[in-house]
Amino acid sequence: MAISGVRWYRACAVLLAAVLAFAWTEPAWAYPVLSASLSRSEVLPGDTFKITVTGTADGAYTDARIGFYKTGSGGLDQITSVADCSSTCTELPGLGYFAALGNLAPGAPISASITLRVDPGTPPQDFLVRYQFLTNGQGNYATQQGPSLTIKAPPPPPADIDVDLAAAPRLGILVPNLHYTLTARNTGPGDATSATLTAALPPGAVATGLSSGCTTGGGTVTCAYGPIAHGAAVDRTFRVPLSLLSLGRVTVTAARTASAPTDPNAANDTASASCTVISIVLANCP
Repeated sequence: MAISGVRWYRACAVLLAAVLAFAWTEPAWAYPVLSASLSRSEVLPGDTFKITVTGTADGAYTDARIGFYKTGSGGLDQITSVADCSSTCTELPGLGYFAALGNLAPGAPISASITLRVDPGTPPQDFLVRYQFLTNGQGNYATQQGPSLTIKAPPPPPADIDVDLAAAPRLGILVPNLHYTLTARNTGPGDATSATLTAALPPGAVATGLSSGCTTGGGTVTCAYGPIAHGAAVDRTFRVPLSLLSLGRVTVTAARTASAPTDPNAANDTASASCTVISIVLANCP
């Protein structure tokens, strides 16, 4: 059937538009296949970590770059600073960093790395490292999700527990005993959340009149201490009854057996107290 003049004109216009659209379509860049790795998966404020992106160029690229970002709110550059870069690194405020690759020939190896230092005071958080292949005039590859990184809270400052043990005679005809004061003193620099001190009794000796938080058994007295602020001291007390078998030198030794956070000084973790018992009504504890 013959096509009318109007229909023929419209058909030609549609065909011409299709040909022009095909002729002017920009080339679809495949972009290289890249992978990213982290030198470590957990860091503290002040620590460094390295992001490395590698691959192979699938074509020729001009002024290629690798972008380094993060998931979540805020940019990677807002919680880190550059410690080292495999080439020239540029900060992209509010997002992250660029690492220059330069011009790439087909088959050229791609390798870009950046070492970042976590800013002091950065709050704990988890995020994925993101990376992107960018070029000059040849389009930019979609941002890729990389490995995960955890920024942990810094450990609390250490707390040095200084152990002290003092003895005093409590003599009399009815219940003569030696009275002991077991002291946990926190010399800092941080606050202690807990501490445990254990006192070893002389062979055959028993302990009575224990403070709250103390227990005895197997020839020892163990006392638990709760939080102790920097510069504060907490006392626990107990008594060792005397008998004719106690005559002579009586020595009790105490030691820190546990505390939190870390105790940085083992030199003051022990103490001892000695008394000379002459009779149940006469004892000397210098």
